[in-house]
Amino acid sequence: MSGEPGAHDSGGRGSAFRDALRLLFILVRGSVPLPPDRTTDEHDMVFIGEKRAQAIDFWMRYPDYLADDLLDLYEESGDETAVAAARRIFEDDEPEVRTVRMIRWRRGAYEDLQDSLAILHYRGLVAPMRREIGPDAIRYEFLVGPKARGFLDEAVADQPVLAWYERQVDLALKIATTRSGSALKDIHYEHPEYTSTPHGTVIPSIRQRVLARLRTIEIGRPE
Repeated sequence: MSGEPGAHDSGGRGSAFRDALRLLFILVRGSVPLPPDRTTDEHDMVFIGEKRAQAIDFWMRYPDYLADDLLDLYEESGDETAVAAARRIFEDDEPEVRTVRMIRWRRGAYEDLQDSLAILHYRGLVAPMRREIGPDAIRYEFLVGPKARGFLDEAVADQPVLAWYERQVDLALKIATTRSGSALKDIHYEHPEYTSTPHGTVIPSIRQRVLARLRTIEIGRPE
């Protein structure tokens, strides 16, 4: 499986593997330890929530929206690393060369993860499951373990450009913290361009607005 990052809209085998690789980074880096009674030799970590995975995937696919939310984080917490990360996104021209566009549907940006999950499951990297957590309550979970982590480590070692995925998902998780998928979707809806996108059309870039905001913040920061 290979998947060099880049701006794409077309389908096909290459994009399918790219999407699966991006999802694997999300599931591995965003996972938490399984309780001892559920841990096996194959799986010792779990990523909780399909909607949460989809919400993080949006930030991976739209670096300009990620940068805007990093600037929100800076203004809320004073975290200077958030500004530095946003600056790097534009210095590397990520909104131009890394964006993988999405359509806005009734419940926001959405792309079915099943094709990517089928690839990852077939290769023994992820075990998707539906788990009952109460009366009429089901939660989607994704089990990962040493094989998935080793696969990503080897992929990055063989193709250092893939380290971009690792860095990007870590930035998305910096914003996401432990919040639910629904809470993360609410953050997406705070962007007026996202909210005003007509259903069935491509979510637009916000590159120019965020770049102007970054410059304003940097001008106003103390030396």
